[in-house]
Amino acid sequence: MTEKYTEYDKLAWVSKKQIPNIGDEVNVKINGIGRSVVKKYFVEHGFIGLIVKPHDPPSWYIKQNGADGICHVFPAETEELREYNEDGEHNTEFYEESHNAMQ
Repeated sequence: MTEKYTEYDKLAWVSKKQIPNIGDEVNVKINGIGRSVVKKYFVEHGFIGLIVKPHDPPSWYIKQNGADGICHVFPAETEELREYNEDGEHNTEFYEESHNAMQ
């Protein structure tokens, strides 16, 4: 099997908050995955994400990934790292600017 290796000129952490440390907890809001511990990091298309292990994942998640399955998430998919606008809504402008800066 041939592995593909990609280099990036820059990486983007798409949150104004600091990257969590290994061992920190985040609440993964996407698909109701819930409280999870940060195990590692990953990069996809130049964007930094978290590899987390859910504490008590939903039954569908266990069926799909196993009880000890890990999950790849980006900051916007976690409660603590999401960016909100003044109205308390998901800050789409912030995310669009971050995406455009990587192009």
